[in-house]
Amino acid sequence: MRIFRPVTKSGSRGATLIEAVIAVGVLAVAIPLVFGSLVEGGRSGASSQAETRSTWMIPTCMDEIRASREGKPQFFAPTKVGEVFPPSGDVWALAFSSDGRPVGKMTKALYDKGARELDGKPIRYIASIKSTSETVIAGKVPMLKVQISLEYPAAVKSAKRSKFDFYTRIP
Repeated sequence: MRIFRPVTKSGSRGATLIEAVIAVGVLAVAIPLVFGSLVEGGRSGASSQAETRSTWMIPTCMDEIRASREGKPQFFAPTKVGEVFPPSGDVWALAFSSDGRPVGKMTKALYDKGARELDGKPIRYIASIKSTSETVIAGKVPMLKVQISLEYPAAVKSAKRSKFDFYTRIP
């Protein structure tokens, strides 16, 4: 009767140094990619939310410009047809909640540094409004180019916010 013994290879019990280095290298590449895609996914979600809510916020800004022209603004100073706004050195900025409802007017200082809330109400978006004169064409009504920038998140400094710009022309 023969007795068979299992054949064992010496040295096959652990990983080699090369295998360990390759595994660490794969992890070194994979982990930053995973975290990078998570961050990008968050940015994409925030961008989608802002774009969706812009359909409520931009008309609110246009209504405020119209009311300003009629002498009955809710947030800003009255303006005349053809008058550039905001006045030099000032900012027209409206704060909006996370669901796109207007919260109130922001001062230039608050707009520049950012804020999480205005008058005790949380804010997520800021719409800044400005206009510039366009070249006057003989026989045509003088027009202003209006830029409304939807900026988010409201809590960071103005230079670091993401922005969507919307343009139109008004008399």
